[in-house]
Amino acid sequence: MVEACDAPRARLVRGDALDLVAALRREGTAGKVDLVYIDPPFFSDADYVHEARLDGRADGRISRTHAYGDRWARKEGGLESYLDMLAPRLEALASVLAPRGTLWVHLDWRASYLVRVLLDEIFGKDGFLNEIVWRRAPNLGRQAASGQFGRTLDTLVVYGGKGATLTPPTRPELVPRSAVRIDDEGRPFTTAPRGDYTDASVERLAAEGRILRTATGKVYVKYFLTPGPDGEHYRERRVDALWTDVPPLRHASPSERTGYPTQKPLALLERVVRAGSPEGGLVVDAFSGSGTTAEAAVRAGRRAVVSDPSPVAIATARARLARAGITTE
Repeated sequence: MVEACDAPRARLVRGDALDLVAALRREGTAGKVDLVYIDPPFFSDADYVHEARLDGRADGRISRTHAYGDRWARKEGGLESYLDMLAPRLEALASVLAPRGTLWVHLDWRASYLVRVLLDEIFGKDGFLNEIVWRRAPNLGRQAASGQFGRTLDTLVVYGGKGATLTPPTRPELVPRSAVRIDDEGRPFTTAPRGDYTDASVERLAAEGRILRTATGKVYVKYFLTPGPDGEHYRERRVDALWTDVPPLRHASPSERTGYPTQKPLALLERVVRAGSPEGGLVVDAFSGSGTTAEAAVRAGRRAVVSDPSPVAIATARARLARAGITTE
C-alpha cells in the first residue's frame, strides 16, 4: 500500500496505466492521489529509440534500443484507435484523484485539442483549470524555414474536480532602472496603474502602504522590489499559462540527460508537481518514461508511484533515481 513515510520515495511499476490504477484500487489508494501527470504518445507517427553510451574508451560508441512506438496513424482506425487507447486510461486515472487533485496531460498540436474534448466528457467543462503552453524549443533551422510559424510549443491541459486548486509559483522579473523608485522608508518599488482593482481593494492596499496617489489624483499600485546580486532590482511576478522560462532538455546538464527519447526537463516537472500537489502528497505518472516525474516529486517532498509498460523505461528510471540517491521500490 502507498502510505505516508518520513522519507519521500518512488515506486516503479512495470505495467499499463489500467494495471496501475487497478493496483491502486486494490491497495485502497483510490481517491487519495493529489496529482496525476502523464506524457503519453503524441500521435506523432514515429518510433523512439533509447541511446546509451557504452563504457570504455571515449570513442562515441552508442547502444540503441527501441523504447516505444507511436505509430497510431498507420494502424487501422488511425486517430480513432489512438483516442480509443487514451480515453479509458484518462477516465481510470481521473477516478483515483483526491477531491482537490488535478490531472495534467502533456501533448502537442497533434492531439491536444481532441484530448480536451475527452477530458470535458470525464470532468465536465467546469473541470477545466488551465491550458499551459510551454515553449520547448527556439524557432530555428528547418522549423523556421518551413513556410509556417514554427511548431515549437507543447501543451499541458489541466483538469480537476470541484475542490481542485493550483498554486502558481512566482519568478523574478527584471525592472528597468528608470522604473525603480524609493519610498520614504528607503524601500525600492515600481508602480502600475490600478487597472481593475475595486475601491475596496485600493483601500486595502493603501492600508498596506501599497498605493501611490499623484497630485492629479491618479491611483497607482506599488510593487516592492528585491535587489539582486547583480545590482539590479527584481519584482516577483506570478507565473501565468505561458512558460517560456523552462529551457529544453538539451540545455540541461549531461548528468540529467538519460538518453531516453522524449524525456522532459526536470525543471518542468518540478514546477508541475509544486503547483499541483501539497508537500507530502502523492503523485502518479502512468507514462513515466525516464522517470522525470518521480525524481521531481521526491525532490519536492512528495511520494511518487510511476509506471510504464516499457522495460527500457523502467530500467532507465531505476538507474536514474539510483544516481540521484532516491529510494525506489
